[in-house]
Amino acid sequence: MAVNPISSLSTPVNGLSSAQTAAQSGTTSSSSASASQTGMNSLNENDFMQLLVTQLQNQDPLNPVDNTQMLAQLAQFSALEEMTQVAQTDVQVLNAVQNLESEMSLLMAHSLIGASVTVQDASGNQVQGTVSSVTMNQGTPQIVVNGTSYPLTQVVGMA
Repeated sequence: MAVNPISSLSTPVNGLSSAQTAAQSGTTSSSSASASQTGMNSLNENDFMQLLVTQLQNQDPLNPVDNTQMLAQLAQFSALEEMTQVAQTDVQVLNAVQNLESEMSLLMAHSLIGASVTVQDASGNQVQGTVSSVTMNQGTPQIVVNGTSYPLTQVVGMA
């Protein structure tokens, strides 16, 4: 029985999903665990390799898969790996930028200790006073003016 390599990527192998195929073969891999966590609509590189191996195991020996089709699938796999690495790099860069933003906010708040500032309170009134300390609330720094904490975003003026 010849297996169409293109249709095998978009349809389950032998009527089974990759997670079911792994469960039937008795293997418990991270791909089947991640498939159940992220949903059956997303495939990762382990799922792709599992489909490729299953395709090779079930191909007709008298009519094997064309080399160009195999190369196209390997190119797709390489592209998937590169996109995964780029996505991981993007997440790392985003985390670094968020950490830098948090540290810069803390440094800014700390530099205001002893400074005279004007802040806008929750009711829209402007309050003037000297920053006596800095506190952290849910990971964001707040300045304490006249005994009340205010986020840095509510500072409207400095003297």
